[in-house]
Amino acid sequence: MRLAHVTLAAALALAAGPAGAQVLSNPNATNQALTSESTARGNQIGTTSQNNAARMEMQRSQTSQPPAPPTGAVGAPRR
Repeated sequence: MRLAHVTLAAALALAAGPAGAQVLSNPNATNQALTSESTARGNQIGTTSQNNAARMEMQRSQTSQPPAPPTGAVGAPRR
């Protein structure tokens, strides 16, 4: 198990080595990518929040409804 972790860590370190040394030809590309990713994540969080609020409202309306009237024959009360 420990050997698998060491092997995985070594493989990840080797894969990240050359990528870290690369220089971007357009430094603004990183900022644009991060901005668009942030915007997409914000939209996703907003949508999730709206869906959760709608679900909660539906659950509240279902639990706050008065009980249904009894069904069946209802006779006159005895005196």
